[in-house]
Amino acid sequence: MSNATMITKLLNSAIHSIKAVIPLEVEIKKPKMAQTNEVTSHLGVLIGMTGECKGQLILKAEPSTFGEIANSMFGMKVEGEMLFSFTGELGNMLAGNMTTFASQQGISMDITPPTVIEGKTTLHNIKNPVELPINVSGAGEMSFLLSIAEA
Repeated sequence: MSNATMITKLLNSAIHSIKAVIPLEVEIKKPKMAQTNEVTSHLGVLIGMTGECKGQLILKAEPSTFGEIANSMFGMKVEGEMLFSFTGELGNMLAGNMTTFASQQGISMDITPPTVIEGKTTLHNIKNPVELPINVSGAGEMSFLLSIAEA
């Protein structure tokens, strides 16, 4: 399977996952190549992909966006350590759901445990990431980035 085909199938799986997991209206914008191999975030989660598809996926947003999503899911405000825990779990739910849908598209993969990224963090050496911008109604903007290793 070519990298372009795999990326398309993974992006479609990510969109399916986002719409299934986040209980708010989401507007998925057009995917684009990130302009740099550095990813900057104030709060996010990094999850590795293993198996047939190797790489990383990153979910990033402002803390307030993750907080509003948590509030919509649990009916309560989360902050501090609870917000970090929620951010990791949201990334895990999205990646797990994406993996399940990707397997239905013929991609065999698994995910690593989530790593929460806090503060103004820059990740280097993320190879050719594709960014899927998302507007979450009432919560704000977030990005789902996908980077796969060359086949």
